Amino acid sequence: MGKLVRQLGTIERDLEKREILALAKENGQAVIDSGKYDLLKVYIELKRYESYLKGLIQHLKKPALEKASEKGQKSFQYDNAKLNISRRTKWDFSVDEQWSRIDEQIQQLTQEKKEREKHLKESNKVRRLVDEETGEVIEDFELPKEIKFGLSVRL
Repeated sequence: MGKLVRQLGTIERDLEKREILALAKENGQAVIDSGKYDLLKVYIELKRYESYLKGLIQHLKKPALEKASEKGQKSFQYDNAKLNISRRTKWDFSVDEQWSRIDEQIQQLTQEKKEREKHLKESNKVRRLVDEETGEVIEDFELPKEIKFGLSVRL
């Protein structure tokens, strides 16, 4: 698996993102096809690397932004990558009374929606609504659902 995880600085700098992703797919498929590896162990180890890299990137983000700001440009090329310095403004609308009322209504409706979803899941049986006067079946349904499988790793 040594060649699967590339050492820092060994991915060719002229590759675009889609090419890097294709390289990762190719390397991953080679690991699968080789049959030499315990794929669960490989997956868990890669999740460790992912956590490590995300943490490292987060730690370096502010000093890297400061270094980029020294260039005096909003957008520039650097080491075969395009950098953009963005500026975002976060507004606090909570000082407005009408906005606060609307936000409260949204939170209340969101809570009601969650409660309704919980109720529907708990009582998910074929439901039949019948017109009391005619005895005619008006509606007959069971909640549709799609089941997806995933793998969760906690480190």
